[in-house]
Amino acid sequence: MCRRIDLDVPPDENRRPRWSLLVKVAGAILSVLVVAFLIARSTVICPHKSLFTLEDVTLYGFNVSDNPTLITSEFQVTITSRNPNSHFGMYYESLDTYATYQGQQVTSRTAIPDMYEGRESTSIWTMFISGTLVPVAPQVRVALNRDWVINRLVVIMIKLDGQVRWKLGVIAKGSYHITVKCPAYIPFGTNGTGIYVGNNAIKYQLLQRCGVNFSR
Repeated sequence: MCRRIDLDVPPDENRRPRWSLLVKVAGAILSVLVVAFLIARSTVICPHKSLFTLEDVTLYGFNVSDNPTLITSEFQVTITSRNPNSHFGMYYESLDTYATYQGQQVTSRTAIPDMYEGRESTSIWTMFISGTLVPVAPQVRVALNRDWVINRLVVIMIKLDGQVRWKLGVIAKGSYHITVKCPAYIPFGTNGTGIYVGNNAIKYQLLQRCGVNFSR
């Protein structure tokens, strides 16, 4: 005669689904993938340079003295910057603006406050730049006489120097050195097209596109 014997077998702990652990692992993997995607995207998708335009220049004074050659000048410039990127914001930091003529700096540097420029947005900067009795090389005086007296057109280069970083999501790339060069064509004499705005100041509407360069 056979007798049935029932045995209690303890459950296998290894067979229990560990859902909390799986959720944590899946969450960690997903976070890593998202960060990797953003990094890859910011690396593969190259952001476009900002578009800078010199809107106008108001000339308050421009005087030259001889022996030695010294230049005293004062300008107010308006520059617009447009971020053409639909995915990237831009941080501008440690920016300075100044003017040069024939490659020589003729004004002091004016600091521009740090700013953030959102995606596909436009910023307007109005800045005063000036220089008092700035010494320049003798050949600069010769070139200035030629432009002023003969050509009746003086080309002053308005420059911006500083740092820029791109922002994609929570990631900020950078930093890169940015150089902006805006030629200001200032006509004199009968060719002058400026508008007197008081106190012997003359405003020139230029709408001149600027050159932009990024470097490490």
